[in-house]
Amino acid sequence: MPKSFKLIEDKFSEADNERQWTYELEITFNYRPVKKATITDHFLISHKDVITNQLIMELLEEMNGETLEPTKYKGRRKVFKWEGDYNDERYRIIFWFEDNSSDWLWIRDCFPC
Repeated sequence: MPKSFKLIEDKFSEADNERQWTYELEITFNYRPVKKATITDHFLISHKDVITNQLIMELLEEMNGETLEPTKYKGRRKVFKWEGDYNDERYRIIFWFEDNSSDWLWIRDCFPC
């Protein structure tokens, strides 16, 4: 796990029916400092290629400094999709900013492209 990431909460959300891991981190995305990221287990359920939280954290480190336009999305959230190469493989991360927060990312999906 990159040194700049620290697990601060590991819980099961009854409301969302999913496991959630929240990490403290320091990256910049769309010119904003990001202090927390929550990974949900949605990716474990949706894809056969299981991506570990450690790999997701490493990919977020690769994403550090990126500027992206949100993808089209139904509803009120602006959802982002990042694709990048890491260790000779291409990955995609689907994420958004936590409601009413500009420094907290929620990662819904991460999988090989």
